Amino acid sequence: MITLYSYPTPNGHKASIMLEEVGLPYEIIRVELMQGDNLKPEFLEISPLGKIPAMIDPDTDGAPRRVFGSGAILEYLAEKSGRFLPCEGCARTEVWNWLSFGVSDVGPTSVDMFRFSVRAPEKLPYAIELFKSELHRCYQALETQLARTEYLVDGDYTIADISVYPFVAVAGQTTPALFERYPNLKRWHDLIGSRPAVQRGMAVPE
Repeated sequence: MITLYSYPTPNGHKASIMLEEVGLPYEIIRVELMQGDNLKPEFLEISPLGKIPAMIDPDTDGAPRRVFGSGAILEYLAEKSGRFLPCEGCARTEVWNWLSFGVSDVGPTSVDMFRFSVRAPEKLPYAIELFKSELHRCYQALETQLARTEYLVDGDYTIADISVYPFVAVAGQTTPALFERYPNLKRWHDLIGSRPAVQRGMAVPE
């Protein structure tokens, strides 16, 4: 059985959504970030930067395999299950494009926006406006793409959608007016959010 180390954040939810989608059995270990569980030596052996999500897959040739980082986990599980990653070259490349967009652009920009606008003891208007502007650049890129395609990659639901959805879901909850500005993003958000596996994955860990 796969062991998933996670916490209820958008990055953590990417991994649990994917595990629910592919139907692989897994157990969950909640990593209490506020208590420093992620910095303990035993967890750093699995995830060197102490970030979640991470997982151990014992169902491999030889020793159990570690996988850390939401992008790596999505790709690993797609390859393992043969689902949500097309085989055809152009479509596969597009999945990688939008998967990376979720991991490298939407995710970090959302986290930095939260840090500077909510967590920082001193509110720096320049930093807040910078990351707000960058986030809207991300949303506009998604809006433009989703005006042309039902899912992020033309054809079907893939790990690219899973890579982006949890951060958009949080943004929609905290800023409801967001979807008034980006109607295609709302349509896609509602479509992905209606999937039972996505709903289950978003609730893990409790």
